[in-house]
Amino acid sequence: MSKRLLLLATAVALCSTSICAQPRDVAGAELFGKHCVACHQTDGEGIPGLAPPLVGALKKIVEVDLGRTYIAHVLVSGMAGTIKTRVGKFTGVMPSQAALSDHELAAIASYVLSTFNESQVALKPEGFAALRSKALPPGEVRKLREQVLAQIDGQ
Repeated sequence: MSKRLLLLATAVALCSTSICAQPRDVAGAELFGKHCVACHQTDGEGIPGLAPPLVGALKKIVEVDLGRTYIAHVLVSGMAGTIKTRVGKFTGVMPSQAALSDHELAAIASYVLSTFNESQVALKPEGFAALRSKALPPGEVRKLREQVLAQIDGQ
């Protein structure tokens, strides 16, 4: 293998590691700070009675296909109703973030998953694009959450 080809192969391999993932993480952090931190707080712990914590809340959810769909729907469609979390009940509305691009939504989701849930799963922009035409009413997203939690508990 030529030296030039070896360098190119090394660069490609590095881009699949955190060195090249950093710009997406930085973008996700910036977008989270701009669009999510007011309710979910910088540390992802949320605001009691207003916004549920994100810390540790999505790790098991993102491990199942329906869970990844649910997370994407929360961002595309929003969510409304009462949910139970490890810290109590929350009744309210998570507004749709559909005004953001698919790449921005993917960056936010990936940031939340990696930073607050220690997950290596990254949601792809193509998944958000596919859901835009299938947006759900916010109350249906909450029902989808219940289905995901039942699926996880049944494993």
